[in-house]
Amino acid sequence: MNSDHRRELAAEVREAVPNAPGVYAFLDAHGRLQYIGKSVNLRQRVLSYFQQDPFTGESHIGQLITNVRSFAWWETRSELLALLLEDVLIKGHLPPLNTRQRECEENRYLELTDDDYPTLLVVEHLPDFGTREVFGPFKDKHFAGLVQDILHETLGVRTCRESAPAAKCLDYDLGRCSGPCREAVGPHDYRELVRLTRDFLQGEPIVVLERLEEKRDRAANGKRFEEAARLRDAVETCRRFGAHQRFANEFTAGECRFRCTQDDVEYVFAKGAMVEPRVVVVARGRSERLIDESPDSFHPETAGRRAVAALHGPPPSDRRVLADRARIVRSHFRGQYL
Repeated sequence: MNSDHRRELAAEVREAVPNAPGVYAFLDAHGRLQYIGKSVNLRQRVLSYFQQDPFTGESHIGQLITNVRSFAWWETRSELLALLLEDVLIKGHLPPLNTRQRECEENRYLELTDDDYPTLLVVEHLPDFGTREVFGPFKDKHFAGLVQDILHETLGVRTCRESAPAAKCLDYDLGRCSGPCREAVGPHDYRELVRLTRDFLQGEPIVVLERLEEKRDRAANGKRFEEAARLRDAVETCRRFGAHQRFANEFTAGECRFRCTQDDVEYVFAKGAMVEPRVVVVARGRSERLIDESPDSFHPETAGRRAVAALHGPPPSDRRVLADRARIVRSHFRGQYL
């Protein structure tokens, strides 16, 4: 995009785009979607792209500015609605220049296998887990592995993949496993460990926290400061994890109500679907510049309508979508329930 084109688009933005929260989309010369973003001030944010040199600054911004030939926008009633609408649009259309909001593709899960001595495994997303006992999603394999490691160390639930633990491993000797392969724990006692594991993964970390705190204090008293620091971090991780899981469970299975002090609007979510407010988009528009439409052109009116319907409609079957929605709402309200 040359400087004349940028000036023309900037003039359109000043004339048509409101100083209000909302979502914007950038399209290429063939009307194909390139990028979706949100802002508390649409005009200011969209205008900023057309007032900078594409050959200075970050490379992905330069690539975006160079490809843009047209734009569209949706004004929303609040910043939260802009966040939610942006998330739905990105997941529905996967713009090539969006990366952060597509991180759900990196999500992982923890599975308790259906064995006499269940194993806790990190697994990837599958379209349908069926009757398998799977928890998550977790943000990536590293965090899922961290939670797995904490439970392995504190409760002794095994992580080896043999359906019947027979090959003796060193984890028992290292104090990281209850040792069913050594016949150090029977089925009844191991089932209790699995129950505590399940409680933790559902947001009840009390037992795990107590055991971690005891180990942390012993390490500190024994002047094993590196180990104490690691356990201190694990305690904090468990506390944050428990708070997040409790919120996510309520958000996806029950009803949550919030009152936003900025716009004095009550937000109601039932099983992850937004019940109130019903009005999400209060105005919309697009650049008047002609574009050479192609069969895969992006149609803002249709996309916006479908995105709003997705927010109000039945919760999606993909757990990752609801998990991201829960994170957006929890982060915005910081746990302030009505």
